[in-house]
Formats: sequence, C-alpha cells, structure tokens
Amino acid sequence: MRWSYSAGRSFRQCQRQWFFKNIVASARANQPLRRRAYLLSKLQSLSAWRGKVVDDVISKTLIPSLNRRDTVTLKTVKQKARCLFDSQLAFALRHPIDDPDLRVSREGEDFALLHGMEYGQAPTAQDVEQAWTEVEQALTNLYNMSAVREVLKSSDYVVSQRALQFELMDDVTALAFPDAIAFSPARPPLIIDWKVHAFGQNDAWLQLAIYAIALSRSKRHADFPENFCCAPKDVVLLEAQLLTGSLREHDLGDDEIIEAEEYMINSACEITSLTEGKKYAELSAEDFRVAHHAETCQRCAFRTICWEKPHAQ
Repeated sequence: MRWSYSAGRSFRQCQRQWFFKNIVASARANQPLRRRAYLLSKLQSLSAWRGKVVDDVISKTLIPSLNRRDTVTLKTVKQKARCLFDSQLAFALRHPIDDPDLRVSREGEDFALLHGMEYGQAPTAQDVEQAWTEVEQALTNLYNMSAVREVLKSSDYVVSQRALQFELMDDVTALAFPDAIAFSPARPPLIIDWKVHAFGQNDAWLQLAIYAIALSRSKRHADFPENFCCAPKDVVLLEAQLLTGSLREHDLGDDEIIEAEEYMINSACEITSLTEGKKYAELSAEDFRVAHHAETCQRCAFRTICWEKPHAQ
C-alpha cells in the first residue's frame, strides 16, 4: 500500500472517499466505474484549481529558469499563468468528463475539471475574475518575498514537485511531494511549501515535517548533491502563504519528529487494518464508513457514485 499525507487526511475525513480515490479509481482499467472514479478524482474546486495554476507556473516556468540562471520577470510569469488559466478554464467549462474518448494524458496542460461543473454550480464571471485576481496576487507576492527569492536564486539547484518515497512499515510505502527542495553547499537543504489560501491561517508544520522525514529517508535522486544525506531536524522548512505574503519557518525538534512519525504509522495502521492487503476485487464500498459531516459530502468529488455498489458495472 502507498500512504501519503493527503491520503491519510482523506481516510480520516471519509473512508469511502479514500476507497474511491485510492482503490477504485484507475486510468487503465476497462470497467466503466473505475474509469468514472478516476475522472471524478480529477475534479477540483475553483480555489484549488487556481492554486494549482500558481503551483504549475512556479514549478514548470520559474524554477527551471532559475536552475538555468536565466532571468524571468514577473510579467513573463503572469503571461504564462494567464495562458494556462485561460486554456484550462476553456477546457473545464466544456466539462467533457462523459466523453468516452477523453484521455487525461493526451490533453496535456489544457486538462482541468471543476467540481462545480459536475455538481450544478458552474463558476460565474465574478468567480472567474476573482480566481484570476488571486493568481496574480499570489505571483506578485512571491516576487515581493525577498527571503524566498534570495534562497532560490542562491541555491545550486532547486527540485520541484519531486516524489520522495520510503518504506514506512511492512508493505507500506510512504510518498511525499514537496513543492520545492533547494540544495546549496553553504547551508542545509531547504523545503518550501507554497500555500494559496485566502486567509493563510492553516499551519502546515505536520505536512512539512513529513516532507523532511521523507527527504532524509528516501533514496538519493540522480540530481541530488553527491553523497547527499540529512537528518530531518537539519532540513529548513518554509511555508510560503502566497495570498497573504507571509512566510513561516518551522523548526523540528526530536518531539516534533516523533509526533510526525507516530502520525504516519497510526494513519497507515488505520488503513491497513481495514483493507488487510485486499485488492479492488475483494473490497466493496460498504466496507468503508461515510463522512460524519455533511460539508465533507458537499465537497466530495465522488458524490455521484458514492451510494452505488462499486462492482455493479
């Protein structure tokens, strides 16, 4: 089984949501329900989608330019974001989720599906305008965050959206996807997590602690520094709230590392004790509890299939 911070949170909020996303959903399976679940798993709220536009522009335009020692202006980054925003919005408003010929990989950067389009709440013109305003604000704030800018520019190499994996326990592999990892011989490795929250009140220390543990325990990647190794408490952890322009540094001591490790193991044990290593054909939606709160159901991507028996098709 593969465990991640997001999967663990999903399981605790709604076991059945976790089941549809991690067991049922499959891009390659022939069963219509599994393909449907896979496409539903791609639904995003408008705020999550605009946050992903920001993430993609940073990871695919800004950071590669910094690694090449090229200068990339805020204007250039905004232009790239606008192109991506417009192309994905046009695709999402068509909402081709029921098209049997739809292939996510074939659509490339244009692909996006919005939760509201599936569940009768298409974004208004005002919603779209607000989303773009927040994309612009996030990128502008990033360029104004001098501490982040200097760290990125002075690094030897910055890795973005890299999958880190390590063995958490028997038959469980932990996965982590830090937004950015900056390496420099003059300082410890640094992990940055971009947040695009309107209020910026969420504390991401646990997520960042898990990233630090993953970096210390995962196999060295080819573009990591030679003979790279680190302890979790040595990793510098930055949480950049791009809509508010605030920057938080999280310090990890032994107690925080133990707490994060216990969280991962307890979460993984909760899941494995229920699934018992069973595969899709051996499990049913009825094996998994539904959410306790109606708000969780309202935000869920799998509402249309939640009460169907998963092997009916």
